[in-house]
This record gives sequence, structure tokens and C-alpha cells, in this order.
Amino acid sequence: MKHIITVGTAVAALFALAACSAQDPAQPAAASPAPAVQRELTTKLLVSDGGTKALTVENAPSGPRVEATVAGQVSRDGAGCVILLGNDGTDWTLIFPAGTSLDGEAAVLPDGSVLTHGDHVSVDGNRVPANEGASMCLNYARLLSVERAAAG
Repeated sequence: MKHIITVGTAVAALFALAACSAQDPAQPAAASPAPAVQRELTTKLLVSDGGTKALTVENAPSGPRVEATVAGQVSRDGAGCVILLGNDGTDWTLIFPAGTSLDGEAAVLPDGSVLTHGDHVSVDGNRVPANEGASMCLNYARLLSVERAAAG
């Protein structure tokens, strides 16, 4: 994992360290509130007899939602994962809601929507931060959690 620290962050960290070392040891440190814990995305992998892979969300990440609507063509990446090739040329690894199943090579969402390789669709959902837990798919940096899909 790559970490980027800006100069401002580094300077603030140095001041914080200096303040900690300058604290009177006779005085107990003030309790600071614990940082909010963000829940990681938990996925389950479905695999068809033909090798199609679909990721389903078992536990949605906490934190701000970044809603997105992406139109394009349903496809598979080189690892067999269901993706959406956006009309703008961007590929998205799709993460389906819990309850999604594979019927042959088609993903069947809980609401009955069916996404088949080659279909042109519009998908409503949320952008999900990069997640190494989805690394069984080639593009685990551009993830789209599907809420609704419609032919189009």
C-alpha cells in the first residue's frame, strides 16, 4: 500500500510529537476520543461452471457514499470477473448486492434484473474505494457497487 504524506502533514506530525514530549510527566495525558473506525468492504465470490466470477457485497463499507450512474456494456475481465465497460472507455469491476446469483454466465440481481455478457445497461450504484479484498479481479481499484441496473 502506498502512503502519501504532504509537507503540511509532516510538519503537523512533528509539532504533535514535540508537544507530546514536552508534556509534564506528573500530569496524566488527556484522553482523546478514539478515531472513527471505517468498516472495510466484505465480499463473497460467486463462480459459474463456465468461469464467470461475480463479487457480491456481504458487508458494505461505512463512510461517505459516492453515488454514480454508469452506462456501458457488460463484459468480463481477463480473470473472468463481471465488469462494465463504460461508454467513456472506463472499466468498472461490479460488486453486486447480497442475494445475487449466477445463472449460467448471467448475473441475476435480487430484484430479478439480469446482466448478461454483451448487454448494454445503465447501472446506478456507489463508487467503492480500492480494495485488495477484491484482488481476484484484475481491476480492484475501480469498483462500482450495483444498486439498480436497467437495459439501455
